[in-house]
Amino acid sequence: MSAIYSRGQQLAKALSALLVVLSAATLLTVVVQLVIAALGGAAPDGGWAVLAPVCVALAVWSRSASGLPPLLSAEGEAPHRRRVRAVWCLLFGGFLLVAGLKLGSADVDAYKRLVFGEGGLVEWTQVLILGASVRAAWLIGGDLDRRLVERVPGFVARGCSLLLALVLLEELAWGQVIFGWRTPETLREINAQNETTLHNIDWFQERLDSGYFLVTVLILVVVVLAPRLLRQLGQRCSEPMARVLNALSPAAYGWPLFLAVAVLAFSIATRSLSDVILNRDQEWGELLLYGALLLGLLRTRVLLGPVQHAP
Repeated sequence: MSAIYSRGQQLAKALSALLVVLSAATLLTVVVQLVIAALGGAAPDGGWAVLAPVCVALAVWSRSASGLPPLLSAEGEAPHRRRVRAVWCLLFGGFLLVAGLKLGSADVDAYKRLVFGEGGLVEWTQVLILGASVRAAWLIGGDLDRRLVERVPGFVARGCSLLLALVLLEELAWGQVIFGWRTPETLREINAQNETTLHNIDWFQERLDSGYFLVTVLILVVVVLAPRLLRQLGQRCSEPMARVLNALSPAAYGWPLFLAVAVLAFSIATRSLSDVILNRDQEWGELLLYGALLLGLLRTRVLLGPVQHAP
């Protein structure tokens, strides 16, 4: 009998509800823009017209019998193949979304305002994903404490949660994005974006693109090699410990996401395809990286939860 993970079922319901809300919000935005244009106001932003049907399609699919529930909660060969296909569909769909946003925007500046501006699409999606990652990593620490006598793994998981919290604070400029305070003059003089951030300080900024590329390559190597190493280690452990190692292991099918992040980072660092890939498109790579990490954390959280058997 195949295993069904209760947390996966709960996660599928939550994500489905979120997609329905996003669909309603994007459709409402498009309608409001059309009404404003009809009354003689600004022309509608084509980027929202691209985003709305994508959200609607995802919401409809998520609520279908072959949508999110078996993808996130079922164990076995068939669900595994679905997850592999889902990863490739996510990459291909993301490529089409970015291309559609670029082609649908009136010009490059309109594209940048929609996607990368303050309160833009990418920035706040990154914030939401990082916030969820912080919470998931902290909860995983509690799961490990309950399953293992040794407290070090739980401590490491909570340490990862705190590290992700620091990344989140950097993305929010330590609150400046929300509260809008003026950057101290001392920091303005050495910060490339005049923000209250550390990674935009001149010394880091000069090495940011190449350093980020090396980090993405390191993460890709870990994602590719860790499942094999942990699988071999699990064969020499007890069954409960082997299940924990399987839960902590990166998903073997997740490597294309991290490969795409590394390829984009390489293109930005070397200025390859600069006519097509803007420097600000690095934000898409960061979004994909954060999203892939969140998917890994959610997978771990689901696998560490209660299991029931399908009839």
